[in-house]
Amino acid sequence: MDLVHRGAVDARRVAIFPAAWNPPTQAHMALAEAALGFADEVLLALPRVFPHKQFEHTSFAIRLEWLRSIAAARAGLGVAVTDGGLFLEIARALRKAEPHVEQVYIVCGCDAAARFLAWPYEREPSASEQLQEFSLLVAPREQLSVPTQLSSDSIRELPLSPELRNISSTDIRRRIQHGQAWTHLVPAEVVSEAGRIYR
Repeated sequence: MDLVHRGAVDARRVAIFPAAWNPPTQAHMALAEAALGFADEVLLALPRVFPHKQFEHTSFAIRLEWLRSIAAARAGLGVAVTDGGLFLEIARALRKAEPHVEQVYIVCGCDAAARFLAWPYEREPSASEQLQEFSLLVAPREQLSVPTQLSSDSIRELPLSPELRNISSTDIRRRIQHGQAWTHLVPAEVVSEAGRIYR
């Protein structure tokens, strides 16, 4: 894990927010801010390799620069680059890079949480075993609820206002392509380049 920008010095409780950031959205920002209620620092993490998708539309370098600009303007936010995209890989990479970290959280959507809990692990520890190493901070969506089959100490729901729950990078790209309003749905640092890239 490369710690590109730090949002806090000597943080003991760190939340990692891995995403494609294609592009970053106001929902992402709201979730990062909500995660600061649990953690001393939230790392906006950009995986070099995604476990369930490919790089499309935007380069790794552009996404990383977006995250640097966003974090530099917001207290408590940092940026990390991860080699793997699986939650366990990310948590272990952070602990290796920062051995003093006491609590690791992974920020994700409830769809990703449900996929993580249901995955048929063969070579990795089970979901319940992995949740001994990190906890999940889960964002609700309009049609999905936060999984509750494990301890509430391991899975916490992040507050997210209803109007933000269905904002997605996919929808923003579609809006740009169809000439619909979209600039209010992304951080200011993204607007200029996103309008050019996704047009």
